[in-house]
Amino acid sequence: KFAPKEDGKPKAVEELRVKLSAKAEGPNRVDLVFKYVAVQFTKLFFLPLRWKLYIPVPGPTISKFVVAIRNIKRFLFRQKKEVFKLPKAFFDVVYLDQDLRVHKTGEDNIFIQARPEWKLAWETV
Repeated sequence: KFAPKEDGKPKAVEELRVKLSAKAEGPNRVDLVFKYVAVQFTKLFFLPLRWKLYIPVPGPTISKFVVAIRNIKRFLFRQKKEVFKLPKAFFDVVYLDQDLRVHKTGEDNIFIQARPEWKLAWETV
C-alpha cells in the first residue's frame, strides 16, 4: 500500500500487489514465477471510483518463444553475440532469523526486511 498524499487525500494508485509462486531450489535459493500484478486505483478518470487492474506477466512459454526468436535471428545474421538465455527469477537468503531477513536477488540487489513488530529496526531507518 502507498501512503496518502501530505494533504491526506489518497493517491491515484493506492496499492500494488504482485502474485507469484515460489519454490525452494536449494538450502538458500528460492525460485520465483511471477503470475500477475494487481493495481488498485482510487479513481477512474475524475470519478472517485475504486477499481483494480490485473496485468498478466508473460508466462514461461511466451518468454521461451521470445528467446528462441532472438537466437534464430542471431544465427541467421551470423552475429557473434553469446546465445541469449532466459534469466531466472530467484533470490538467495543471506541471513534469516525470527525478526530479520536479508536476501540477494539474481540481479545482485540486496534487500533487508524486518518484521513491523521489531521497533528497534524501524528506529534506525
